[in-house]
Amino acid sequence: MEIGDQSTNHDSFDGGEEPLTSFIRHIPEVVELIAASLFVAIALHNFFLRKKRPSSNSGGVANNNILGTTVETSIEEEEEDIISSEQAPLHQSSSQTKCVGVEADTKKKKKVVNKPAKKASAIRNYNKLICKEALLPSDDNNGGKSITADATNSTKSSSEQDSASSPSTETTGTQIQQQPTPPPPLKLHSQANHPGLSAYYNWHATITSLYRIYAIPNRDIFTNTFNPAILPMHPSSERGNIAVNITVANQTRYESIQVYWIDYKGNEIYKGNIPRGGSWVQTTFIGHPWTFRVGGSDGGEESVLLKYVPFRIAPTVLGAETATSRESSGVVGPVGTQSFTLRDVPEGYVTRNEGYGPACWVDDEILPEPPLIDTYNNGERNLSLFTIHEMQMALEWSCFQMQREDAASSGTGVAASKRLLKYLQNICLQPDTTKYRRLRVGNRIFFESVYSTGARGILLALGFEEFMGFLECGPSEGALNYERLRQISDAMMMVDKTLKLMVENEAVVQPEGSDGYGRAGFGYAGQLNI
Repeated sequence: MEIGDQSTNHDSFDGGEEPLTSFIRHIPEVVELIAASLFVAIALHNFFLRKKRPSSNSGGVANNNILGTTVETSIEEEEEDIISSEQAPLHQSSSQTKCVGVEADTKKKKKVVNKPAKKASAIRNYNKLICKEALLPSDDNNGGKSITADATNSTKSSSEQDSASSPSTETTGTQIQQQPTPPPPLKLHSQANHPGLSAYYNWHATITSLYRIYAIPNRDIFTNTFNPAILPMHPSSERGNIAVNITVANQTRYESIQVYWIDYKGNEIYKGNIPRGGSWVQTTFIGHPWTFRVGGSDGGEESVLLKYVPFRIAPTVLGAETATSRESSGVVGPVGTQSFTLRDVPEGYVTRNEGYGPACWVDDEILPEPPLIDTYNNGERNLSLFTIHEMQMALEWSCFQMQREDAASSGTGVAASKRLLKYLQNICLQPDTTKYRRLRVGNRIFFESVYSTGARGILLALGFEEFMGFLECGPSEGALNYERLRQISDAMMMVDKTLKLMVENEAVVQPEGSDGYGRAGFGYAGQLNI
């Protein structure tokens, strides 16, 4: 459009138009121009303010020097940032996380005294305070590294200074973590040396009492107090159908020993006598009590040598046979048998469990009594003394017991032997590690396969002591001594030999009642059916 052509241009002044009217017409254009100018000014202001924002020093100030740069925030804001950062992730909006500008001018640093935080756990984590918007790109003066790496290095140095003042914490990267407290060492209550066989003999007496009872009167050799023989049940016979052959030999100083059967009403019925050097054989039934006297029944309790009750037939195993093929009382096939010999007690010898002088000594090869000990040994009454031969006999009997349990219930003895070998092998390989010498009774596998079987006798014979639900062996600090390790090694050889016998040998025909069915033909061993 040419300049002279003003016929269609309403914005130009016509010759006859008033100036006021023309100004009013251009007001919208002026307003638009002012608004555009304000928008540009605000944009420039925000740009320069973003590159350098003044910090507010209301309250305490925490400074961090990052390679010549200074990061300043108030302590109140730091605590709010830490609390909010624990409750919300870092990727939330800028209203939930605070950004800190980086001051480029390092000459105008302000000296600020570091004030301790209100809480020990409120330690500044500057990586969480620097947002992505506040990070500067890498430059040539910084060696091509971004400001994030520099901030991380500075945070490491500051956290190392903090860790020097508090040794209970350690720094990993940019976060301060609580150092885990090491578990306290296991404290064993067992002795360094072998404690003796008292615990084993207590267990042994409990196991053998499931098969038979030997109630022997005794006398305290120091106070001359007489203790009569007492059976743990009402002394009377019970009707049953499981027969047992008993053989009793007299190797005492007495010329004759009278034998009495206790009938169903509790009366003593004379059955015969045993001459010195002779033996007596009788077929009886499970649960029938017998009394052996010297001087007749008129002598009272002081004339009693032994009260005996067969409770259960012991399973027969190779080397400890308990079955006979005799046919008596209408019973055909293998019949269970129990044999023992009555002997005199040497002067000065007492029982190991009670420490009393018994009226006689029962010598039973299959279900033996604890051996007698000499009270005058070393001039004192020490019941914990034992010999190496006693330990070998205890280990051997426990191995036989595992074979009996395997014969009564197939697989029981094999599982017990394998599990026991693992426990003992761990101790031999690491004798200084206490956890292998502390076995928890409440463990189901240990309780079923070891603690409730003959394998428990092996551990007790090796000196394991029971304390507060654990079987423990050896000292808390240091390793087992050589002597105890040698004993464990010998026991492992015996258990391994027993395991091979149970696996390789064929099953033996067991006498009636050897599966534990006892107590006068009804009820299992340990149940009193009176």
